[in-house]
Amino acid sequence: MTPTSRLDTVRQRPVGEVTRGTTNPNRLRRVDRWLAGPQAWRLRGGEPPIVVDLGYGRTGVTARELHDRLQAVRRDVRVIGLEIEPSRVEAARPLARPGLDFALGGFEVPLPGGASARVIRAFNVLRQYDEAQVADAWELMTSRLDPDGVLAEGTCDELGRLSSWVEVTRA
Repeated sequence: MTPTSRLDTVRQRPVGEVTRGTTNPNRLRRVDRWLAGPQAWRLRGGEPPIVVDLGYGRTGVTARELHDRLQAVRRDVRVIGLEIEPSRVEAARPLARPGLDFALGGFEVPLPGGASARVIRAFNVLRQYDEAQVADAWELMTSRLDPDGVLAEGTCDELGRLSSWVEVTRA
């Protein structure tokens, strides 16, 4: 069984709605630098960390870039790109490599063996939802974090020149 097929053993409908899915290379570089810089302490200790790129869009380029950037902090980091749209998962799978996988999933953040994530990056997803839905989505995502984990939830413009996010922990 490949790592990708183990990820797909969860067969419930993903939690969330399909969003526009626009993706540009380097769009999320600012938040990635924050994760690899001031937040790098979260990745350094303990077991190899699992980092989730939730809602990576039409292509898996942002997950690939995240994996590249975080490997500078920890070579054994595992990045899992989760998308709610099955065709997007299939389109991204050719980018998979050791430490980078793609799977179907939403705010429930399905991870193999009930693992928890050290980091969940959810960018340009919740901005397309009603404000009243945000708290429930944050609660569900943060329930999937390990004790030192963080949810980086935010938005940016199409080219990533302007970017804003919040740091959400289990607390």
